[in-house]
Amino acid sequence: MEAKLNIVKKESQISDNPYQQLIGSLMYLADLTRPDIAYSVGYLSQFNNCHNSEHWYYAKRVLRYLKGSKNVGLKYCKDGNVDIQGYVDSDWGSNSVDRKSYSGFCFMLSGSVISWGCRKQKTVALSSTEAEYMALTEGCREAVYLKNLQNEITKRLYTIVLYNDNQGAKKLSANPMFHNRTKHIDIRYHYCREVICNKIVKVDFLPTDDMPADMFTKSLVLVKHRKFMNMMGIVNVL
Repeated sequence: MEAKLNIVKKESQISDNPYQQLIGSLMYLADLTRPDIAYSVGYLSQFNNCHNSEHWYYAKRVLRYLKGSKNVGLKYCKDGNVDIQGYVDSDWGSNSVDRKSYSGFCFMLSGSVISWGCRKQKTVALSSTEAEYMALTEGCREAVYLKNLQNEITKRLYTIVLYNDNQGAKKLSANPMFHNRTKHIDIRYHYCREVICNKIVKVDFLPTDDMPADMFTKSLVLVKHRKFMNMMGIVNVL
């Protein structure tokens, strides 16, 4: 997608194009083997019931991208890192309609991603720290699931490192004390504090320029898009 693309919703569906069918097919692909289109497909899926020729154009743009990168896939290495590492990121209020933020995360094992996701947050964040904190909770939930799954298979126990690019969110997740600026945050988002306190997950800082989960929160310029693809092991496999 174009960087900083902003499409508005229409009052009703005014197009006869098979937009919904195309988005459904792209979503299937994004969930299985192509995390590099996950954000674009998730963004375009918001217009399933209110699309027109403009939305159809951008959906076909994703198809053109896939045609030009049909040899790209997930490449795993048997001598890669056997410890799961996670990356979580969030934008802040990029949606011009409801001003809600997007959360994105990915987890890597043996040189490539094994789990990823991006979704719009349920509530409006009042600051970038709050948006990152809510995204951190989503990442911790996935980390607990992956850790239990790996432990069931390999019987290995260790603390999963979850990288975040916001120092404020990192400090907030590690401090269970009451804060006047966070008293409005829903209880469900404080789940990450318990996970971190029990040493199931450890949160570390990673600069934004090296944060591959940034791909799941916004559309990027070509250079950053390809950089994060390589970091996640999404490379030419033929």
